[in-house]
Amino acid sequence: MIKSLINSVLKSRGYKLEKIRVKKTNAEGYPAYLEEAEKMGIDVNEYLNGHKGWIKPLPVLEESFFPFVREIKSPKILELGPGTGRWSVYILEFAKKLNCSEYNLVDHSPWFVDFLSKYFSGEEIVKTTQNNGVSLPFDNGSFDVIFSQGVLPELKPPSIYLYAKEFSRVLKKDGICVFDYFTYDSDEGWEYFIRESNKGNLFYTYYTDALIDKIFSQEGFTLVERFTYSKSKFPVYRKT
Repeated sequence: MIKSLINSVLKSRGYKLEKIRVKKTNAEGYPAYLEEAEKMGIDVNEYLNGHKGWIKPLPVLEESFFPFVREIKSPKILELGPGTGRWSVYILEFAKKLNCSEYNLVDHSPWFVDFLSKYFSGEEIVKTTQNNGVSLPFDNGSFDVIFSQGVLPELKPPSIYLYAKEFSRVLKKDGICVFDYFTYDSDEGWEYFIRESNKGNLFYTYYTDALIDKIFSQEGFTLVERFTYSKSKFPVYRKT
């Protein structure tokens, strides 16, 4: 009734009320980051590494990921939530040295999947897959290695539990998974928690080591080692 009345008034003035559909990308601020990088004439991942103050991928990978994957021959690797491939470029370079047979980049955002398929279009071993945000569309025992950075800090415990089940399902026996989560049991983590909360950034969740260990041990994982980088923990788990 109200819509018809408004349309009638607008029509008399030569206008029409229409519904505008905004396409949801589920890509957070990344389209804007890409636009800013293009204005500066640099690669988007170069922009993110140099202008956002985020944790640098390579030193973390060299300590918490590469040593535990190095002995796997021709591994199949899955990366969950790669964004624009900021970590992926380093993992890919390393994976080629291991004669990796498949490197699958999985994200729930169609924007990321489309971007990554173009960004890595010349790489034969790279595949891109869209998932639904809670499960992995692969057969049991499909992969040797799973890596994820920046995903679990935005998930609640039930979602982490569901992903732990999926990690266990799609990994082969003795497979390795490495990921990050936020904690406030370090000085840096506590300061980040206070600062971001005061700024209104309420989408992060902070966990204890004990809770993460309990979730993953239930799904058949054994903790190999855990690394701390400021507010972030990177555990290395092996499927037993």
